[in-house]
Amino acid sequence: MKTTIAAAASLVVGWAVLGGAAYAQDAAQFGYVDMRKAVTESKNGQRVKAELEKFAKQKQEQLAKEEQKVRDLQHAFEKDQLLMTDAQKRDKQKEIQEKIQAFQKMAGEAQREFNQKEQEHTRKVVTEIRAIVAEIAKAEKLALVFEKNDAPVLVLYAEEGPDLTDRVLKAYDAKAGNK
Repeated sequence: MKTTIAAAASLVVGWAVLGGAAYAQDAAQFGYVDMRKAVTESKNGQRVKAELEKFAKQKQEQLAKEEQKVRDLQHAFEKDQLLMTDAQKRDKQKEIQEKIQAFQKMAGEAQREFNQKEQEHTRKVVTEIRAIVAEIAKAEKLALVFEKNDAPVLVLYAEEGPDLTDRVLKAYDAKAGNK
């Protein structure tokens, strides 16, 4: 239901951007692009995915080594704690706790770094794909190109049309003045 409403709203906005009824006489053509597929199946998208997977694997290996160090330290403490004084136990527990916190911080930083790289690379690929969409839309004389996905409809390209901003502002102000 939301998708239908969003699609209808996008079409209304599209017609408004394109000049409404006057443009309808030109038998406007529409297209769509599955951006998720374009990003994931493009050669550049696959290259980026491989780079990200390699980065993630390296980080996972580093984290696994650090995690093993913490486990070894805990195991040694459990084994030797009967021979330790209370002060030694507190010191060793404090050391273990600091190692756990350092590990958690390292894991969080690795996740943030991965997310940042993924966003940067994805944004770059999407920007490049949108430029290609505009080129193809112009060559095919398409008026609008929508993004195909499960979310609300997104216009990826719209042919230049008259700027309705001033008319919209005037009508909106007139309507708002009546309230």
